[in-house]
Amino acid sequence: MRPRLSILILIALGPLTGCGAVARGPAGAATALQPVPPPVLPIDRPLPDVPLRRLDGSAARLGEVLAGRPALVSLWATWCEACTEEFAALGRLHAGAPARAGALAVVGLSVGEPVEAVAAFARREGLAWAALCDPEFQFADALGEKRVPTTLVVSAAGRITFVGGQLDGAALAALRRELEPAR
Repeated sequence: MRPRLSILILIALGPLTGCGAVARGPAGAATALQPVPPPVLPIDRPLPDVPLRRLDGSAARLGEVLAGRPALVSLWATWCEACTEEFAALGRLHAGAPARAGALAVVGLSVGEPVEAVAAFARREGLAWAALCDPEFQFADALGEKRVPTTLVVSAAGRITFVGGQLDGAALAALRRELEPAR
């Protein structure tokens, strides 16, 4: 017989590290410390359709770049230390996405900076995922989001299903939900 967990205590670890849970067994001994993402309120809003720029300066729209794929979109800036701390995780997500139709898209969207400066930064840092620029804050303004980093999860239908700050467990849980096959 498998023992039932009698007590579940949530411990707030701070805004950037999320929450943790301690499970207590029948004897009261702590059995595990597992990260638990905070609850996510359902979001279902359209992706802003505004002009953006690719690193070569050509015009782009985020919906066209996503091409019907679920996506994790990171709004960032070259001067933002918290943004650049996410690059390793974004790189792993990008590298782990299968190269097939309908697979995950990882997109970095630089806001408020000249395309040339972002392109030079991306080359220097070796960014491998899709990168777009919003030099005039059009996307950020349409979204109503003034902070970086901002993490968006977008459905294959092009709808925003999650908006958060720095990439965390809640964002990854929302992304997992988008990648799960429909039941």
